[in-house]
Amino acid sequence: MATVIPYYRRWLRRFPNWSSLAKAPRRVVLRHWEGLGYYRRARFLHELARSVVRRFNRQLPSSPETLRSLPGIGDYTAGAIASIAFHVRAPAFDGNVARVMGRLLARHGHAPGWTQLRKAAGQWVPQKDPGTHNQALMELGALVCLPKKPLCPSCPFSRVCPSRKKLPSTSRQKPTPSKERESILVIRQGRTLRLTHEHPHSRWRGLWLLPTLAQAGIAKKTLFQISYPYTRYQITADVIPAPSTGKMIPGRWFNLDQAKRLPLPAPHRKILRLLGIG
Repeated sequence: MATVIPYYRRWLRRFPNWSSLAKAPRRVVLRHWEGLGYYRRARFLHELARSVVRRFNRQLPSSPETLRSLPGIGDYTAGAIASIAFHVRAPAFDGNVARVMGRLLARHGHAPGWTQLRKAAGQWVPQKDPGTHNQALMELGALVCLPKKPLCPSCPFSRVCPSRKKLPSTSRQKPTPSKERESILVIRQGRTLRLTHEHPHSRWRGLWLLPTLAQAGIAKKTLFQISYPYTRYQITADVIPAPSTGKMIPGRWFNLDQAKRLPLPAPHRKILRLLGIG
């Protein structure tokens, strides 16, 4: 949370309302999201803003069912918006809430399944002040009922929780990230840099990228390596200089000042900084 707060404040300064976000060019939206990852969320927010300003009252609906019909809003987000912003009795069921409920409802060392927990979450929400209830469960999971070392003595449910002495088993396990290798090319021509929208695995749609190849060890000379996570992958990339002649990779040339202002994914921005460009 401490990491995200500065991004949140910067975002609201630039886009204080739906209209300002809807009118902004996509590249500006992505540039202000840069560093947070999950760029689909930025694109969905942009599409959501455009959907809202087309509504007759230019406001978000309060109904969870209607909210789920809008771009980028799923069950959790619909429940959170409905309960917190509009005081509608709806669950905001996320991983933190599932962990708290799973431990409270555990029997014989086993937590209920995801479907059962989601159903129970809806039953637990009170008619009065549902938003505070949902936020309390989320905060309890985030700050006290931690995944590996829960702070049970600080928990208001410590006396009645069946999991206070032994954590229950759960069917949901975090998958081990798959390892991948790639090569990221630095193609320069004087004080211009070649950038592209194309990625061999179609990642980071809408952002500008350094040209990338889905293979490693393609050149003897490597400037350096970087490692970064991307969803369920852990990627190691060789950063290599490449000639600007021969078969040219689709894209555009940008001068270095322009490149600094473009929306780039964090790993590619890091490469430019290490090269003294970004």
